Amino acid sequence: METVALEDLDEVDLLLTELEISQGKGNLILCTVASPAYRDRVIEAIKRRFPVQVMAVENGDALIWDLRSIKPDEKTLIWTLPDTLSQDILDALNNFRELFYDSGVPSLVFMTPSALDEVIWKAPDFWRYRGGYHILKGEEYGHAYQALEALSTPFDFNYQNKEELLRRKSINEYLLKKINDKRELVRILKEIGTIHYLLSEFREAIEYYEQALKISREIGGRSGEGSGLRILGLAYARLGETRKAIEFYEQALKISREIGDRSGEGTALGNLGNAYARLGETRKAIEFYEQALKISREIGDRMGEGTALRILGNAYAGLGETRKAIEYYEQALKISREIGDRMGEGTALGSLGNAYAGLGETRKAIEYYEQALKISREIGDRMGEGIGLSSLGNAYARLGETRKAIEYYEQALKISREIGDRMGEGTALGNLGNAYAGLGETRKAIEYYEQALKISREIGDRMGEGNALWNMSLALNEIGNRTQAIERAKSALTILESIESPHAQNVKRKLQEWEEASSQIQ
Repeated sequence: METVALEDLDEVDLLLTELEISQGKGNLILCTVASPAYRDRVIEAIKRRFPVQVMAVENGDALIWDLRSIKPDEKTLIWTLPDTLSQDILDALNNFRELFYDSGVPSLVFMTPSALDEVIWKAPDFWRYRGGYHILKGEEYGHAYQALEALSTPFDFNYQNKEELLRRKSINEYLLKKINDKRELVRILKEIGTIHYLLSEFREAIEYYEQALKISREIGGRSGEGSGLRILGLAYARLGETRKAIEFYEQALKISREIGDRSGEGTALGNLGNAYARLGETRKAIEFYEQALKISREIGDRMGEGTALRILGNAYAGLGETRKAIEYYEQALKISREIGDRMGEGTALGSLGNAYAGLGETRKAIEYYEQALKISREIGDRMGEGIGLSSLGNAYARLGETRKAIEYYEQALKISREIGDRMGEGTALGNLGNAYAGLGETRKAIEYYEQALKISREIGDRMGEGNALWNMSLALNEIGNRTQAIERAKSALTILESIESPHAQNVKRKLQEWEEASSQIQ
C-alpha cells in the first residue's frame, strides 16, 4: 500500500474529519491555536464544508444562556474563548459541560494555549469531558504533525460512551492510511487496541497490540515494547488466559528493569499480582503488590501508591482478613483525596463498601456505594457508575429487597450497553438472573443466564462463561432438571479448571453430590 508522508497531511484535515464524523450528534471538540488570524482562517475553511454558527464567549452567564438556547436543527457550533478566562466562564464550562452533548450538535471550542492551561487546572471536569482535542500552530509548522500529536495526547477513555469510542476509532483508522511515521503508528495502533479492549473485543485488541509491539521492536523502542507487552497481558487476562498474561507481564517487568523504568516496573508487578490473585495464589499476589507499593513510594508516585494500597486491600479481603483490608482501603482513600484523584476516591469508597458488605454491615456498605456512585456521576465515569449500581443491587439483594436490587441491575445493564462494555453487560445479566432465581422465577433467571452465556462466548470471557454455566446448572437443578444441570456443571467445571479458578473446587463438590444422588435413584 502506498503511504503518505506525515508532512503531506494538512493539519486542518484531521479536524474536518472529526467534524464530519460528528455531524448530527452532540460532541465537544477542543482546539488550541495561538494566532487569532490563523484561527479565523481555519473557521473559514470549516464554513466552506459545514453550515456553522460562531459565538464569541464573553462571560459565563451568556455562555450558559447560549448553550440552553441551542436549536437541534443547527449543524455545527463554533465557540471562541477570550485569551484570559474569567472565573465565571471557567465555572460555566465546568458545571454546564453536559449541555455541549445534550445539544445534539457538534461544538468546536477554540482557545489559546494559555487559556487551555487555565481550563485544565480550573475546569478539569470540562477538560475530561472533551471528545477530541487538536493543536493548530499555523502554516509555519507545516502540516499535520501537531494535529497528530494532539490525537496521541493521553485520552481519558473512562469518560467515553460507545459512540465516542467508535468516533475516536474512526479518526485513528483514517490516520493509519495517511502516515508512515512508525512511532506515531505505534501510538495509534495502541489506541485502537484500547478502544477494542473497552468494547470487550479482546481478540481484536490483541491484533492491534501485536502490530504495535512488532513496530516497537523494529524501531528499538524498549519503553514502548514494555508497555506493549503489559497491555497484551491485560487483554489475555480478560480472555481468561492468565498464564499467558503472566508471560507477557514477566517480559514487561524484565524490560522495565533493564531500562530503569521504575514506573513501568511497578505497573508490571501490580499486573503480576492481579494475575496470581486471579489464580487463587493470594499470598504470592501480596508479595508482588508490596514490591509495587515500595516502588511507588520510592519514586513519589502517589497515585500508584494509592492503587497498590487498594489492591493489597483486595488481596487481604480475599483471604478473609477484612479488617486489615479496610485499613489499606482507608489509606488509599486518604491519598486519593489528598491528590484530587476523584476516580481513585470513588474506587476506594466502592472497595470499602465491599469490605463492609463482607462483614455483614450491609447498610454501611450502601453508604459507601452511594458515595462512590455520586462521584462517578459527577466526573462522568460511566463504567464506574455501572459498577456502583451493580454493587448497590448486590447490597439490596443481601437485604432481601430483591425488587429494588433488580432496578439497580437494570440501570447497570443499560449503561453497559450504552458504553459498549460487553463484559459488564454479561455481568449485569448474570446478576439479574441471580435476582430472579432468588424470587423463585427460575425460568426467567435461566433466560438471563443464557444471554450472559452468549455474550461471554462471543467475547471470549472464559470466567464469565464458566460462571454463567454454573448458575444455569443451579437453576436447572432447582426446577428438577438434574440431567441438564449435571451437563452444564460439567461444562462449567472444565472451563473453571482450565483457567485455574479457585471456584472450580466448589463446582466439583456439588457436581459429585448430584452424580451420587442420581446414581442412587437409578
